[in-house]
Amino acid sequence: NHTKILQELLMDILRALSSPNPDICKKVLDVAMDIVNVRNVSEVVSALKREVTKTEEDAVEAKGAYYRSMLIRAIHGCAARFPQVAESVVHVLMDFLATDSGMQVIIFVRAIIEQYPPLRASVLSKLLHNLEDIKNNGVMCVCLWILGEYCETAEVLGEAFDDINTQLGEASFVLKNDEKQAQEKAAAEAAAGPKMVTKNVVLSDGTYATQTVYSETKKQEDNTPGLRKMLVEGDVFLGSVVSSTLTKLCLRASDMPGDFSPVRSKDMAMKALLVMCAIVKMAEVTVTAQRSSHADCSERITLCCRALLDPKANALLKPIMLGKGKAAFGSFLKSLKDKESKDTKKGVVAPSVQADDLIHFRQLRSSAVASGELDLDDGHDLARATGYEDGGSLLSSELSHVYQLSGFADPVYSEAF
Repeated sequence: NHTKILQELLMDILRALSSPNPDICKKVLDVAMDIVNVRNVSEVVSALKREVTKTEEDAVEAKGAYYRSMLIRAIHGCAARFPQVAESVVHVLMDFLATDSGMQVIIFVRAIIEQYPPLRASVLSKLLHNLEDIKNNGVMCVCLWILGEYCETAEVLGEAFDDINTQLGEASFVLKNDEKQAQEKAAAEAAAGPKMVTKNVVLSDGTYATQTVYSETKKQEDNTPGLRKMLVEGDVFLGSVVSSTLTKLCLRASDMPGDFSPVRSKDMAMKALLVMCAIVKMAEVTVTAQRSSHADCSERITLCCRALLDPKANALLKPIMLGKGKAAFGSFLKSLKDKESKDTKKGVVAPSVQADDLIHFRQLRSSAVASGELDLDDGHDLARATGYEDGGSLLSSELSHVYQLSGFADPVYSEAF
């Protein structure tokens, strides 16, 4: 066991990340995560941040997306084990919310914002700034959940509510006939590609020539916000997340009479109710809507409406919606941390063979040296050479990767309380 020597050479080991082979990079990161400690974690994180920035520039490379996912996972592990580096990495990673690694980044941000309360204000501000750049529906759902749970100050709460409403636009998510026809026409023109026109022209010297012109339809810029576009396309599941987030913001604003006047609180509630009604209408009319999730999401949105309109339902649901979900997520993170610490303590038995011990090859021994006794148990030889004489069966580790299929693959929005 020569961990201390490897810790001194860790930065030299990380130089192997320049290899174009993603398998080598994965092995290097696994070794680095095993031997990183408090003394070298800052240097390791700085190197990983530089590598993440390079993947944004070299996105065309074959290992770009996969390599970026490995780096984000490694940075997440460093931030979870060493809190002093969490602040320096979270803002850098949030610039990748709009990439194909956005789900990994937002899960990392969700854990950081729960575990480190002093970072919540800056992380929420950065999240609101990047909200309009998010194109993935799943990433948008997690972002909205974070905003609904952790916007606790009046300034951040009001900014979050206004930004979400700006992204939603007008409370009508059903395309009109003329808008639908214009959208279909633009899609057809884009699919048709450039047109080629050939004609005869007379040159300046009186001769004839053939001229070929390629005319390409000018693409119209789509200024529709990302969140509104997702809802118009029929994502009912996202609509239920939006409804839950707006409801939480309205309920929390009603508990701040000094910062939000009764008129302002009622105005927020009315805007939220209009959005919820528009989402339900969209789910009923839009053909591409997730029909299998329509009943569950409609029930969820109805519950949110009752929480804002019915005083009895408000008194019953407010403590559950504002506190229980966050507490359940905190318990979940604590259980993961306890499991990880338990696995670390359990550890792996270190090999009993030292690095400078001689290796005896049975095949190279002469019969005189071996005294005529040949050990044909290759497995036992390998176990003695590696130091693991009681390796046990690998069947249990193989079965740990087998998951039972439930048969229900439809997305249903639910929160743990």
